[in-house]
Amino acid sequence: MKKRLCPSFLIILFILLFTGGGLHADEALKKLAVLPFTMNADRDLSFLQAGIVDMLSTRLAWKGRVEVIDQEEVKKELASVPGPLNRDRALAIGKALGADYVILGSLTIFGESVSIDAKIYDVAKSDELVAVFDQSKGMDGMIPTVNKFAENINAKILGKEVYRQGPPLEREARGGGPLITVGEGTASSGQKPSYIQRFKLEIRGLDAGDLDGDGKDEIVIIDRDTVYVYKWHKKRLFQFKDIEVSWASNFIYVNVADLDGNGRAEIYVSNLTTTVSSLVLEWDGKKFKEIASGESWLFRVVDLPGHGISLLGQKRSVDGTYLGNVHLLTRKGNSFVSTGPLNLPRYGNVFNFVQSDLTGKGPVFTTMLGPYEHLLVYNQTGERLWKSDNYFGGSLTFIEDKNIEVDREVDTGVRVFIPSPIFLYDINGDGKQEITVCQNQSKMGRLFGDFRWFGSGKVLFMDWDGVALTARWTSQKLSGTVVGYQVADLSDDGIKRLAIASVTSESYFIGRPKSRLVMYDLDQKAQAR
Repeated sequence: MKKRLCPSFLIILFILLFTGGGLHADEALKKLAVLPFTMNADRDLSFLQAGIVDMLSTRLAWKGRVEVIDQEEVKKELASVPGPLNRDRALAIGKALGADYVILGSLTIFGESVSIDAKIYDVAKSDELVAVFDQSKGMDGMIPTVNKFAENINAKILGKEVYRQGPPLEREARGGGPLITVGEGTASSGQKPSYIQRFKLEIRGLDAGDLDGDGKDEIVIIDRDTVYVYKWHKKRLFQFKDIEVSWASNFIYVNVADLDGNGRAEIYVSNLTTTVSSLVLEWDGKKFKEIASGESWLFRVVDLPGHGISLLGQKRSVDGTYLGNVHLLTRKGNSFVSTGPLNLPRYGNVFNFVQSDLTGKGPVFTTMLGPYEHLLVYNQTGERLWKSDNYFGGSLTFIEDKNIEVDREVDTGVRVFIPSPIFLYDINGDGKQEITVCQNQSKMGRLFGDFRWFGSGKVLFMDWDGVALTARWTSQKLSGTVVGYQVADLSDDGIKRLAIASVTSESYFIGRPKSRLVMYDLDQKAQAR
C-alpha cells in the first residue's frame, strides 16, 4: 500500500529553518541543499524518496530569496564525497555546493508505523539548528496540511505575499461565487460566471476549436444524435450550425482538433449503436461535411509526449466493451488506420488517460481514471505510484456490455460508463500543464450500477507534488452532472474562457432533459502568477 508522509516534520522544518536562520530578516539570497532521505523499509520506496525532495524543493524555493540547489548537482557532489550519509558528510557536501543550509533525514516504515528523523544544519557555523523526529500511524492527509501551513509560514514569517483562498472547497458556491476556488497555496481570481446559457437537451460532451479558420474558437457540444456548433458574438453564444446524421445515432464522445493542418479544426465524434460507427466533420466554407463516416474506431484526441496533438482509436468487441490495444491513428484517404499501439498500464482505454512529464525532469507518467473512478498515477515502467482516496469523473454515457451475464427479464447488457474527459492544460501560465478532470459527487451515484444521479460537480486542475496529485485550481461546484469542459479563446479580446457543461435534468427522469453551459473569464493576472 502506498503511503503518505505525516505533516509534523515538514511543518516544524519550515518554521525552524526560516526562524532559526533568520531568512526573513536577511535579504541576501540563501542557498539550500536537500539531501536524499535515507529510506528504511522492506520494499522499494525510491519514488517516495524523490517525492520528499520534490515537495521540500517546491515549498522552500522563493525567487530572489531562497534557492534550492538542483538535485543533479546534489547527487553529483554526493557521489564525490564518500562515506555514510551523516552530519560530517552532509556539511562537507553543503560546503562544496556553496549552500547556506543543508537538510539531512531518514524515513522508516515498519508495518503501519511511519517515522521521520531529520536534522537541519547551518553550513557556515557547522551548527545543528534542530533535530526533528515525528512518528505516526499511516501517512494520510499530509499534502493539504503542509500546503495550508506553508501558506501561513510564507505570510507570517517570511513576509511572502499569499493569495487567500475563497470559500472552502467542500462548500457549494452560491450567488455566482468565485471564478476559481483555489487549492491550497494558490491564487484566486474572485470573479463570477461571465455567461450562462440553458438548453432543453442532455449534453453528452463538449470541446472547442477554430472550425472555420478565423482565429477564434467555436464551442461544439453533442447530445445523443446531434452535433451543435456555437459562435461567440457580442458577448453571447449563438447557434451557428447543428448537424444530424442520416443513420441511427448514439454519440458518446467528441473532440475538436486540426490534425490535417489546413487551419480548420475537424470534429471527431465517437458514435456507438449496435456497432461503432464514428464520424469526422469539417467545415468546407459553406457547410460541415463528413470527411469520414462509418469508422469502427472509438475516437479521442490527446496531447501525447513525443507526438503532440494526436488521434487515438480503439475497437469495440461485438456486444462488449473495449477490444485490444489503444492505437495511434493516421488519416488515409477518407478513413483512419493504425500506426501502432500504445503501451498503457492495465485498465487503460482510449478515453481514460493522459501522459505527461509530471516532475518536469523528462520521464513520462500516465495518469488514469481507473475502472472504479479513482485517479491513478503510473511511472514509465508501469508501476502504480498513487491512487486517490476519492472518486473522480462520473459520466452519464455508457457502453452496454452484453458479454456479462445478468439476471434480467430483458437483456440490455451491463452499463460500463465512459470515462469523463481528462486532458492537459496550463491553467496558471507557468509552463507546466496540469491534469484537468471533473469530480461529480453524489451519496448514491456509484452504488446502483446502471442508475446514476449526481447532485453536483466541479472541474479541477491538478499537478504532481512528488507524492500525489493535488488540486491547484478548482471551479465552483455546479448543480447537476458535469459532462464537458474546455478552455477556449472565443473572441479577439485576449480573454480565455473556461466553459463547463452540466446536465441538470436527465431524460430518463421525466423525459424533459435540461443542461446548462457556464462560462468564466479567466483572470489573466492570476494565470500569469
